[in-house]
This record gives sequence, structure tokens and C-alpha cells, in this order.
Amino acid sequence: VGGGEALRSYWSLYLPRVPLLVYVVDAADRARLPLAKQLLHQLLQGQPSLPVVVLANKQDLEGACGVTDIHEALELSDVGDERKMFLIGTHVAEEGAEISSGMRDAKELITQLVLETQ
Repeated sequence: VGGGEALRSYWSLYLPRVPLLVYVVDAADRARLPLAKQLLHQLLQGQPSLPVVVLANKQDLEGACGVTDIHEALELSDVGDERKMFLIGTHVAEEGAEISSGMRDAKELITQLVLETQ
């Protein structure tokens, strides 16, 4: 999911029809992490078994939160014991650079999770 405030009301319409939720967080924007946590927890309230992949993006930026900090800030331990939960640190590759290992790992994981649900 993504998008600004105007699109958030549509998020819950898609969740019953998706095999997993990919939730991207700007790891360099510490001020917005409480809102990211609130929105994630709201989304998952009615979806106790929906797998979640959280991408902690912009790990390459100075001052970005590490995955441990993101895990704590989003309180991922509180989103349910019955769901598959993954947190991967990612960043966008520079122009002409090789795709980062985090992005490759995320792609492989998402592909695997989708295939498991079919």
C-alpha cells in the first residue's frame, strides 16, 4: 500500500483480496514512524493471518533507523502471533548500480509468499 492521506480510506477495500501486505516505511523519516505504526496496526486489525512484509526503505541515508529500531517503532511484536511477519532493510539503487541485496531478498520473499497462497 502507499499513497497520501486521500488514498488511505481505500486500503481496507483491497486487504480481503490480497495474499499479503507489503508495507513500505521511510526509515529516514523518524517523525512519521508513529503515524506509520498507527496505520499499520489499523490495517491489520481485521486481518489476523495476513502475511506482512515491511520494507524499511532508505537505509542508505545518513540517520536512517535500522531494522531493529523500525521493529520497535512499529511495535511489530504486537501485530499477532499467527501471521508471517518479515522486516527487510532496503534502499533504492543509484542509477546504473546493481539492485541491492535487500531489494533482491524482498523480491524473492514476496514471490515465495504469493506462490504459497495459490
